[in-house]
Amino acid sequence: MAADFFCDICGAHNRLEAQFCRFCGQPLHTLSASLTSTKTGLLAPQAMLKQRYIVHGQAGRGGFGAVYKASDTEFGHRLVAIKEMSQSTLEPQELVAALDTFRHEALLLASLTHPNLPRIYEQFMDSGRAYLVMDFIEGETLEQQLQKSGTQRLPLSTVFDIALQLCSVLEYLHTRQPPIIFRDLKPANVMLTPTGHLFLIDFGIARHFKPGQEKDTMALGSSGYAPPEQYGKSQTTLRADIYSLGATLHQLLSGNDPTDSPFHFAPLHFSDPALSGLAPLIMSMVSVDPSQRPADILTVSQELQRILNAMTISKQGALSGSFSHSLAGLPVRTLPSEYQTPRGADTQSIPATQTTVAKKRTQKTGGQAQVYPQANTLYICLGHASRITTVAWSPDGKLLASASYDKTAQIWNGANGSHQLTYSEHNARINSLVWSPDSRLVATASDSRTVHLWEAGTGKTIAIYRGHQGPLTSVAWSPDGKLIASAGDDKSIHVWQADTQELLVSYTEHTDRVQALAWSPDGRYLASAGRDKIIKIWEPRPVAKKRSLLAFLFSSPFEEGPQTLKGYEGQIYALAWSPDSRELAAASSDRQVHIHSLHKGAKGFTLKTNDATIKNTIAWSSGGKHLALGGNDKLVHVWNVQSREQSFTYFGHAGYVMSVAWSPDNSRIASAGVDRSIHVWQAV
Repeated sequence: MAADFFCDICGAHNRLEAQFCRFCGQPLHTLSASLTSTKTGLLAPQAMLKQRYIVHGQAGRGGFGAVYKASDTEFGHRLVAIKEMSQSTLEPQELVAALDTFRHEALLLASLTHPNLPRIYEQFMDSGRAYLVMDFIEGETLEQQLQKSGTQRLPLSTVFDIALQLCSVLEYLHTRQPPIIFRDLKPANVMLTPTGHLFLIDFGIARHFKPGQEKDTMALGSSGYAPPEQYGKSQTTLRADIYSLGATLHQLLSGNDPTDSPFHFAPLHFSDPALSGLAPLIMSMVSVDPSQRPADILTVSQELQRILNAMTISKQGALSGSFSHSLAGLPVRTLPSEYQTPRGADTQSIPATQTTVAKKRTQKTGGQAQVYPQANTLYICLGHASRITTVAWSPDGKLLASASYDKTAQIWNGANGSHQLTYSEHNARINSLVWSPDSRLVATASDSRTVHLWEAGTGKTIAIYRGHQGPLTSVAWSPDGKLIASAGDDKSIHVWQADTQELLVSYTEHTDRVQALAWSPDGRYLASAGRDKIIKIWEPRPVAKKRSLLAFLFSSPFEEGPQTLKGYEGQIYALAWSPDSRELAAASSDRQVHIHSLHKGAKGFTLKTNDATIKNTIAWSSGGKHLALGGNDKLVHVWNVQSREQSFTYFGHAGYVMSVAWSPDNSRIASAGVDRSIHVWQAV
C-alpha cells in the first residue's frame, strides 16, 4: 500500500512521492526534506501557531516530542496544551507511521467524553510539524509525584482515590462500541491536578477491540506495565488494561518499579485486617494468564470500593467507643459490606437511627456501623453499580428516581428509601433523567442517542425518541407536560411533543456539546448551556393553541434570536431557575456559581464559594431562599441566596457529587454521585 503524508497548507493527505498537493496545488517537495529533519521543542514564548495560538512556554518534553502551554486567541484566550510530534530522527516511512499514530490519537480522543479525559480541539500541520491541541491540565504526572515522595509510594487513601478514578475512565472506554483498550496505562500517562482530579493522557497506542482476532498486528506497550499478550503472542483484550492498572497500583503501594523486573511482582502485605482483600485483588490483576485476572474493570472497581468501605468503617469503629456518649441520640450511617450489581441484585435503603439500633441493623446486613456527627441524614439508597448521574424527586414528593452509568434507572420510595423497581432497557450509560409533571412517567436520556419514556409504577416503556445524532446529556420536561427538550453531543436542542414524539423545532446555535437544559417554572423560557461556555435562553412562542394539531407551533425564539449570556471561563455543567422564573443559576468549571437576573433593572451576582473545586450540580429550593451546590469536593453546600452566605454543608459522600435535588416541600435534599449512593437528608 502506498504511503502518504499531509500537506502543510491545507492538511490533506498525499502520496509520499507527490510533488504538489492534490487538493490545494501547493508544492510538497519542499516539505518532504524538512519533515525528516525538523526538531521539536524549539518554539519560543509568544510564538504564534496557525495564526491563532500564542505559545507561553514549554510544559513538558519526552520521546514523543514537546508539549506547549498556549492560549487560544479565537476563544477568549483560553489555555490549551499543544502537543508537538517529534520528527527529528524519523525516516520517511517511519514518519508516515508516526503521523498516522498522531492522527489516530486525535480522532480517538475527539470521539470521547469523560471527566477524566482531556478534550481535543484540533490537529494541524504548521511549518512541517504536526500539532494536537487539547485541554491544558494544571498539575503533574503520577510519575512525578512518585519521584517527589522519596519512598516511591503514596498514602493509602490517595492510592484508593487514584484507583477508583482510573476504574471510572477505563470502564467508560471498555463500554464504548466497539470497546477501546488503552494499552499504555502507567504513572507517566496519568495527570493529577492540585485538587486530586485525574486525567488519562497519551492515547497514541489505544485501539478498538476486534473480537476473533488471534493476535495484535503490532506489539506496543511500556515494559513492566504491559501484559505478556501485548507483545504479540495473542490478541490484547480489555483485561490488558486490568493488568496495567494492577502493575501501577502495585507500584504505588510497594514502591517497587515494575520496569526493573517485568512480569514479576513481590507479594503485598497489609497489617489492617480490613485490607485483607487488597493484596489478592492486585496480585490477580497482574497474573500473566489473562483468564486469571478479574473479568472486567467493573469487578475491580466494586472490590476496591468494598475494601475502602471496610477500611473506613474499621477506623471509625476504633473511635466509636470514645464518641458513644457524645453522639448518643444522633443518627448513624451504616454501609453494606459491598456494593451490589444492578441486575438481579439486592438494593438497600439504610436508615439513619440511633447507634444501638444501627448496630442491630448491621448484624442483619453483614455491614458495620459508621458514625458521622451529622444528625440530619435520613437514609441512604444503594444498588447502582456505577456513578449516579441524576437523582430527582417526583413532583408529588412520593418517589425518587436515579440514573447511572450502569445503564439503569431506579425508583425509590421517597419516605423511607425502599427500592421500588429498576428500569434496564437502555444499552448505554444514562446521563440525565426527568419526571413528567404528573409524576406518572420518567424520561431518561443516554449515550445511545435516545430518550426513553417509561412508567414509574411499572417500568413499561411507552415511547423512544431517536432524533439525535450523538450521545445525549440532558433532558427537560415542560411544566405543562406537553413538551420535552433534549440535547447532547450533536450541539443541537430538540423540542418535541411528549405524547407523539414529533419534533417541533431544533435549535443549533451552540458551537459545542450542550450539557444542561432547564425549563423556567412558568414554562415561558428554555435555558441551555454547555462546553461553549455560554448560556442561551429561548422563548418558544405559541402561535396556535389547537390541541388537535400541536400543543405549540414554534416560530424563531425572540425576534433577534435567543438571549445569550457570556463571560464564563469554564464549561457550564448545570442550570437551575428560581421558582419565580426571574433568576437563573449556573454551575460551571470556573468554580463559581453565577446568578443571572432576567428581571428588568435587576443585576445578577456571583456566589463567592471560596473553594477550588468544580461545581457539577445546582438546585434551587421551591421557596427560592436557598441553593444547594454539589461538586468535586465531595460536599453539598447550601447557600442562602438572599444573604449570599453559606448556611450548611453536608459531608457524607465519598466521591464527587453529581446531582442534588430538593423535595417539593423543601424538607429534604437528595444527593448522589460517583460513590454510587443516594443520600437523603433533612434540609436546613
